[in-house]
Amino acid sequence: MNAMARLRVLGGRAPLPMGALILALALAACTSGAGTTPAPEVQPPTPGEPQAEQASTAEDGTLPAGPVASNGVEAFALHSPAFAAGADIPLRFTCDGENLSPPLEWAGVPEAAGALMLVAFDRDAGRNLGASTDLGFIHWVVIDLPVASSGLPEGASASAAALLGAAEAANDFAAVAGSTFPGGAVIRGTGYDGPCPPARHTYVFRLVALDRPLGLPGGTPASEAITAAEGRILGLAEWTGSYASAR
Repeated sequence: MNAMARLRVLGGRAPLPMGALILALALAACTSGAGTTPAPEVQPPTPGEPQAEQASTAEDGTLPAGPVASNGVEAFALHSPAFAAGADIPLRFTCDGENLSPPLEWAGVPEAAGALMLVAFDRDAGRNLGASTDLGFIHWVVIDLPVASSGLPEGASASAAALLGAAEAANDFAAVAGSTFPGGAVIRGTGYDGPCPPARHTYVFRLVALDRPLGLPGGTPASEAITAAEGRILGLAEWTGSYASAR
């Protein structure tokens, strides 16, 4: 698969192994725009160029959906007040809209947890579609959220105050950061960049309870952050949504 075609379809108790951590998000076909010139092998397509759908090789079996940790009182759970489980992700959280990170809320963090890690990914996109890991195309990784936190507001990405001191990793759009999405929003490359698929894809927001903070700086590649969490996972919770562009 050539580079241009590849980007067109971009869109407890005891610690669990990292293979259990299926993380992060969406696939996107981007149009080029203002900002820095992306690397030649991942140039966004020109406006109006047709986008062919391609099959994904992402494997979802690397991270079991459970066991889900509990603090003994309330199950570890994650949800978004912006869309129902499995429902359409609103336009403003996608590449066709404002590219805002969606609001998320959680409860029941395991008592032994030392930090939380949020990963959002397109489970329908594998390495052949630009994913940096076998887990899927990474749209958002937030490192070392405080265990006392209970959620993130809409548009939290890139806001130090909203992120409560947590760091954001580089996502799988990093090579085209500074270009623009079809809706006109700038591609961040670090933090959150939303769904932008050529057909309907499913996006997973997964919150992982870790035994201690990872201490990684902002801009760390998503694959490195995921590897660093290996062997430190106490529990997980997730929320899914889907998106199909009208383009």
